[in-house]
Amino acid sequence: MDWQLVRRLVHLSAPLFCVYYLLPERIPPGLEREEGLLLVMLFVLGFEALRLIFMIDVPGMRSYEFDRPSAAAYTAVGMAFALLLFPLELTLPVLMGMGWVDPLAGELRRRNSEMNVTLPLMTYFLIMLLGLWCFFGLTFQVIVSAALVTPIAVFLESRRFRYLDDDIVLIVVPILLLGVAFGQVPW
Repeated sequence: MDWQLVRRLVHLSAPLFCVYYLLPERIPPGLEREEGLLLVMLFVLGFEALRLIFMIDVPGMRSYEFDRPSAAAYTAVGMAFALLLFPLELTLPVLMGMGWVDPLAGELRRRNSEMNVTLPLMTYFLIMLLGLWCFFGLTFQVIVSAALVTPIAVFLESRRFRYLDDDIVLIVVPILLLGVAFGQVPW
C-alpha cells in the first residue's frame, strides 16, 4: 500500500472535521458537543501514549515520528483547539490551508519543483481569501488578513521543528492571527 498517498488523502480531508459545527449541542449518550470532541482527542492521545510506551510501529508513520508524538496526535490537539475556541468562519479556512497546502508543499519539495514556494503561497492565499470572503464578504480586512497570514503560514510549513509537528503549527498560528484580526480571540 502507498502510505504516502494515504497520508496525503488524510490531510486533504481535514476540512471535513468542521462537521463538528453541525452537530447538535448534545450528542447521544448525553454528551455535550464539546465533551464529545474532547473525548475523541483524548482517545487519539491515549492511543498515542500506548504507541510511544510500547514502541508500536504504525503503518504510514514517518520514521522520525517513531519516538515522538505523531503528526496525527499533534493535529488532533490543534483541531480541538481550533474547533473548541474559534468559530467556523475562521476555522474552516485554516483547516483547508493546513489540509491542502501542507501536502502540496511536501509533494513539490519531494519533486524538487521550482514552484515549491510560489504555488503553496498562491494556493494558501486563495484558500484564505475565498474562505474568509464566503463568511465576511470581500472587505479590506479580509484581503489584508489573507495577505498577512499566508506568508507566515507557508514559512512555518517549510520549517522543521525538532519535537513539534508542522500540522499543529499550521492550525494554531493562523487561527490565532485570524482571531486577533477579526476580534474573535476567545479570551
